[in-house]
Amino acid sequence: MYRKSEVSNYRWIILLAIFPIIISTEMMWLSLAPVSSMAKNYYGVSSLSIDMLSMSYMIMFIIFSLPASWVVDKFGYRCSLIIGASLTAVFGIVRACFSDDFTVILIAQFMIAVGQPFLLNISTKVPANWFPVNERATAAGILTMAQYVGFAIPMLLSPVLAEKMGIPYVLKIFAIIAVISSILCISLTKEKPLIAPPGPKAPKEDFSLNSIKKLFKNKAYINILIICFISIGIFNTVLTLLESILIPHQITSADAGIVGAVFVVSGVVGAVIVPMISDKIGIRIPFFIISTLILIPVYLGFTFLNSFILLALMAAIAGFSIMGVAPILFQHGSEVAYPIQEGTSLGIVLLMGQISGVLFVYLFEVLKNASNSVVMPMLLIVAATILELPIILKMKESGLNQKHESLS
Repeated sequence: MYRKSEVSNYRWIILLAIFPIIISTEMMWLSLAPVSSMAKNYYGVSSLSIDMLSMSYMIMFIIFSLPASWVVDKFGYRCSLIIGASLTAVFGIVRACFSDDFTVILIAQFMIAVGQPFLLNISTKVPANWFPVNERATAAGILTMAQYVGFAIPMLLSPVLAEKMGIPYVLKIFAIIAVISSILCISLTKEKPLIAPPGPKAPKEDFSLNSIKKLFKNKAYINILIICFISIGIFNTVLTLLESILIPHQITSADAGIVGAVFVVSGVVGAVIVPMISDKIGIRIPFFIISTLILIPVYLGFTFLNSFILLALMAAIAGFSIMGVAPILFQHGSEVAYPIQEGTSLGIVLLMGQISGVLFVYLFEVLKNASNSVVMPMLLIVAATILELPIILKMKESGLNQKHESLS
């Protein structure tokens, strides 16, 4: 059992300092997505051009996730944080200053997207540096929750600002938020506390081809990769195409937006509550099983239900389940990957999720167009979720988590 004096209270300041910049990078991603038709008309470009603003994040994450992981593990999370925050702030300002020039905005958007993996890939490194084992899923959950808040804010704020003040005003407000967030995180964060919190003491391996090879020989970690490949791919598909999924169910675009908001807000709640419970009782695997069992009927509900109230309920359950269990899944992946560093293990997990997101979205659209219905691609999502169960049922708690429980 560790002494309270061994854990620095400044760990919570670290989380609060990082929280806003993670929100900012996600806000930049989706800043014009809720007003895509308005942006298309304002700039006089095609729908595909507007979609590229959002697609830039998936593309650049695939390219820069592993380099970001190398920076996290080689130079520390704070170096990665400074890179990501600086790119977000500087090119957020560029977008705002050239808000009438779509070409400059698109280039700036790609540069902001470069910064995202440098910010997201620290989500398990920060808890490992500052938090005892029994608080790490909670800390990872708080940082993951910041992403969800970043999803929700543009959905609510962009339409209001764009309608009242115009598209350029949206970019200016988001740039100001990014600059303030960058200053906060750079000025208030530290790499490590003076006294390391209780946790693994064995030396860790830096990012290298050898460490990556070891990860891909680690059966427990491979199981995490498979689960994340499927679940993150489905999440990205549902989040990206939620309106397309819901519109055939005799509800309006406005109602579809409300359902989407319910989905994200419930996820924010889940990302706080579920990891806290996991840390409190010291287990991970049962949460994966319960979440998967819940999501199967929920995705069937998205496929066949026509009631707005029931669809909103399904969205609330889905958001709470999938977003709530995500930080636990990431933390478990870091635990079973040990002694490979957290930046490497999480970076590969997130990379696989981005790849599957692109593939799943593309496959969904192909099947939807071929069948002229969302039923076939949604049933494929249900089948993929069912396929996760045999893998999850074979998974075991990490040795690190079990060791902590035996010491508590």
